[in-house]
Amino acid sequence: MNRFDVVVVGGGHNGLVTAAYLGRAGLRVAVIESRQRLGGPCGGYAFLPGRSLAFTNSPGSLNPAVVHELRLADHGLRFVRADPTVVQQFDGRCFLGWRDPARVDRQLDAFAPGEADRYRELISALERLGASLRVSLDEPPPALAELRERLTDPEEHKLFSAVFEGSLTGLLETRLVSDQAKALLALLALNAQLVPPSTPGSAVGLMMRPFALAAAGAPRSGDAAERVALRGSTGLPVGSMSAIVDALEDCCRTHDVTLRTGSPVVRILHGPAGVRGVVTATGEEFTADRVVSAVNPVHLFRDLLDDAAMGPGIRAEVAGTAMRGSAFKVVLEVDSLPAYAGLPADADPERVRACQFRVGSSLGGIEESISRALLGHASDQPLMWGLIPTLTSPGLTPGKTHLISVNAWHAPYRPHDGPWDAERTDRFGRRCVEELSRLMPGLADRVVDHRFMNPVEIESELGLMESNITHGDMLPGNLFGARPHPEVAGYRTPLTGFYISGAGTWPGGYVTGTPGRNTAKAVLQDLHHEQRRQA
Repeated sequence: MNRFDVVVVGGGHNGLVTAAYLGRAGLRVAVIESRQRLGGPCGGYAFLPGRSLAFTNSPGSLNPAVVHELRLADHGLRFVRADPTVVQQFDGRCFLGWRDPARVDRQLDAFAPGEADRYRELISALERLGASLRVSLDEPPPALAELRERLTDPEEHKLFSAVFEGSLTGLLETRLVSDQAKALLALLALNAQLVPPSTPGSAVGLMMRPFALAAAGAPRSGDAAERVALRGSTGLPVGSMSAIVDALEDCCRTHDVTLRTGSPVVRILHGPAGVRGVVTATGEEFTADRVVSAVNPVHLFRDLLDDAAMGPGIRAEVAGTAMRGSAFKVVLEVDSLPAYAGLPADADPERVRACQFRVGSSLGGIEESISRALLGHASDQPLMWGLIPTLTSPGLTPGKTHLISVNAWHAPYRPHDGPWDAERTDRFGRRCVEELSRLMPGLADRVVDHRFMNPVEIESELGLMESNITHGDMLPGNLFGARPHPEVAGYRTPLTGFYISGAGTWPGGYVTGTPGRNTAKAVLQDLHHEQRRQA
């Protein structure tokens, strides 16, 4: 009964994407998930009684190819096209990330004369660099050392050094004038990372969109999701972010994928011929000639593999990867929505409230927040990303209340003066609400229920090691052909039939589904080559 062609360990969104592609190809697939619910941080979670939504607030990152190829619309996935895509407040006035570049440019020039041209030139230069580097998000990555060799233009060599070896602060300080424009790009590049913008290589987050644009077949129209510089917005899923997992689960079931929850895998089985399957905490075995791990590589190599699988060296190096997580969750149920302060006169308040909001107003403030967290201090000015999912997904609450879902960053997993407890959690959560009230005056008076979740709770409840949503830092040395290790960076491993996927592989974290798609492609390519050899 437990014999399959492929076993996928981990039922997060990448594990489900892998399983859906393999099931669609006619393989007998099982997904084994430790938690009682699928989806990980992207799946539904009851933060409040009867109020279920996803942890993640990343409305624009899902790979359109995954949506199209798996026909997720046929499985109920719908999107609301946000415009603007983001709102961020500076000194009491709101910047809006309109899809119309002219409206964005007018705001940038209001920050500093000529800032729109400087901003556009930086974005264009990064796009040209991405095209010249020929890095695809949809293929196994090259080694970092190979990238510079692909460049011939001296100006691109200079920009490469600034992005890959210099700091985000250095890049933005030399290219832009206003603190506001620098902060816009800083939050885009860093967000969840416990990496100050002064860190060498910290600007590499700005390259993900250029790499996506450089991919073969990438949309070229100015209205395409990938071309929105501030937020490559695929859209807001109807039903909250967990609707993505619901559609993937339905897609998997359509292709007869077995979905087993509440079954922690404790060991990867292998022998002289390669991988043999997995065994769960209850001793139940699932056998297969191919196994895909879609869990954090540190957990995989530390807890599920032994030294004999690939050698003690690889195992120790991957297992020793620092997580340095910092996520803190705030969910508020409010009896009514406050008006946003500082909106321009031509903005429709309802449309603005439906998009993502960000809190973080200066490079200096971002540097201080992250630096303090590295020393174990929670920030007095937490950086935040948030959504009001009930505006685009009616029915998440009964009646007329709304949910405000906020991810706050740079709350240290290990505070310097003692562990997280109820009092510390409540204090930091209320500090987040105070900061949000600058954008939403009177917010605290409208809250009828709330949930604050500290980093240790997030690890325990959602399976995110040290509350790190990206399964490790996303700096140049941790990306490309080194993610999570040079010997396993292309989804394949030295253990025959064993593959890895998820946020700990290229191209990294966030709700893209790209690692899952790439891993499925590797499995199917290997099967095809094997069948040709046998023919």
